[in-house]
Amino acid sequence: MPPTTALSSPLLWRCPQCTIRTLSTSARQLAVGPEHPKYIEVPEPPQQNLPYSPRVKGVLPVPRDIFAGKTRDQSDSKAIAEATRRPRKARAPLEGTREEWKVKMSEVRRRNLREGLESLRSRHQTEKKRMSDKSLARQREREELLARPEREDERLTAPSTSLDLQALLHGTVPDPTRRQRLAMKRINVETKAAEKQQERLDALHTLYMNARSFIVTPEQLDKAVDEAFGTQENPKRFGSTHMGPSGALSIWGEGRPERVQDMLNAANGVKSRSAMDSTSKALETSKNRINTIAEVFTGGKMDKEARD
Repeated sequence: MPPTTALSSPLLWRCPQCTIRTLSTSARQLAVGPEHPKYIEVPEPPQQNLPYSPRVKGVLPVPRDIFAGKTRDQSDSKAIAEATRRPRKARAPLEGTREEWKVKMSEVRRRNLREGLESLRSRHQTEKKRMSDKSLARQREREELLARPEREDERLTAPSTSLDLQALLHGTVPDPTRRQRLAMKRINVETKAAEKQQERLDALHTLYMNARSFIVTPEQLDKAVDEAFGTQENPKRFGSTHMGPSGALSIWGEGRPERVQDMLNAANGVKSRSAMDSTSKALETSKNRINTIAEVFTGGKMDKEARD
């Protein structure tokens, strides 16, 4: 390191009170990084002076008829004068006393009531007129739209149809077969009523035929009980082969009972594989047909003895 001379020492000394100025015409570098929005200055227009409309907090109540149910209007001049009339005896209280404050408060209440009633009535009438005008405008617009003729583009692009829509919407649809259809329906109704009447007569006749075997007296009840269960001296036994005589009643006394499969086969029309079953079913069917023909010829139901 070269030695310093005495001449160079005063030249390196700086005064702390002096301001250092750079001899340059370029702008100084901003103390912001490249990621900052202000790193590149973009010219902006001056701020616009928008109209200032401060937000008013709160909302006014919906104007309503506060005088509903009254016999007369409470906001006319006569009613307001009666509600805010001054006292008959004028008082002159001393200045600065409580009586003077009461007189002032009474006057303030009368003024507030008078102004409030007039303001509410004015608001109510204004809102009512506005709603009425709006409703009338909507009605006029609707009537104008309904009466407006169809546009040419809609008429030209409308789908073609053989149905007369105007006659369907505003008139009656032609029905050339109406009389024939009504006559057929009338015949159907009469036929249905006759069928119902015949069913009722058949049901009444069947009830009459079956009423002969109804139990209506104590003697008939005793006789039916004796036939079903026997008497005390000679009771009937049901399948008790180990307790009584061999002539006890059994479920096999009148043949094999009908099975569920037999019922299903008869309902579905399935033929039986057994020759005896087929023969018995054919005989039963023929017997039922003959009985039905006899009932039609005689005009009434046959009792069980006659059918057997």
